[in-house]
Amino acid sequence: MVRRKLAGGPGWEQSAYPAQSYEGCGKLKQTRKVKVKGQKEPVTQEYYVYGWKVLVLIEVQTRLPLAMKLVPIQDYEGKWLVPLLEQAQHNLGGHAQIGTIVIDRGYLDGEDLWRVHQKGVIFVICGKASMAVTQDAQGLAKDERAVVRERVVRRGHGKSAKDQRLRTELVGVEALTSYDQYGDADYTQNAHRSDYVGQPLNAVVVRKWENRVPQTGGTVYLTNGEVRDPFVVFDTYDWRSVIENGIFKEGKHPWHLLNFPKRTEAAVVVHCHLTLLVMGLTTAFRVWQKQQVTAPTALTEVLPTLSSALLGGEGIARWRKRLHEENRDKIIVFIGQDYGVFHLAEFAILTHLPIRILPSSLGSPQAVLQRFGISP
Repeated sequence: MVRRKLAGGPGWEQSAYPAQSYEGCGKLKQTRKVKVKGQKEPVTQEYYVYGWKVLVLIEVQTRLPLAMKLVPIQDYEGKWLVPLLEQAQHNLGGHAQIGTIVIDRGYLDGEDLWRVHQKGVIFVICGKASMAVTQDAQGLAKDERAVVRERVVRRGHGKSAKDQRLRTELVGVEALTSYDQYGDADYTQNAHRSDYVGQPLNAVVVRKWENRVPQTGGTVYLTNGEVRDPFVVFDTYDWRSVIENGIFKEGKHPWHLLNFPKRTEAAVVVHCHLTLLVMGLTTAFRVWQKQQVTAPTALTEVLPTLSSALLGGEGIARWRKRLHEENRDKIIVFIGQDYGVFHLAEFAILTHLPIRILPSSLGSPQAVLQRFGISP
């Protein structure tokens, strides 16, 4: 999973200072449509955003960040696709092999995708509407038989509730050769020749998504993988939402990714790397802790299948809240080099403090004393 995110510009609501006041920050000109009083048509307005982009590759099952890069906001992030992939595989070493990556459309570059293909890695990326290969896939999919998936959902409440059947139709298209930029530089430089034939690429066209028929021909996913069952590609690309929710949304709020210690480039670089590192370590610890409760075994044996099932989709904010609720009645007592963690009611019994009501989970006062090897 590869994704980009701005570490500056509009939306720095968590930062105490404007983004342009940060030493060494990037600068990017953008335009937007604004309404002007007295004019019927909106006008185009230019503005600047300042800051950096955080580029991250994560493992979607465990949500562990494998590689990241911080670049100025105006940099083209596409050139970092292959370096991120190589860095992630280097970090994994011999423990795991990257087989499939899901890529944000900002990294759409034919030469880079070809390099990914040459590494034996399957990629899935969303094509742009203006691309010839996207339009060809949409045109070919119109007359093809679609693969259908249906599910029934309950809409409404009470007596007015009704079952609704949602239908999704996908078409897999194989061996498209109209993406002229897909290939190495020596090959694609001849794309202007009349006898040029592009490298074959597969596509999945979403002809209908949960009863909604797109007006522009449908979303097209480009891939070098098999499309005989297009829902494999469709479901694979759906993992892209994990990085938005599991890294950037949690990073900006529970982990304070945008609260930099100083207004310098060095501080931003160190803070972003440290935050992602601690997020990964915390996730690994939570997975290991949960796994120890269910079935003790080596962490490396359970990582490929786990986090979604073991963590139950619980984010860091809810996890912290749950830990606070579970431990709010506990204290830690130090005596010299020794320490112990006690429930407040347990501590009251052990120190002969009167207590009116003892939590039922702790048992009777006699049971508490016996648990610590003390005779009533």
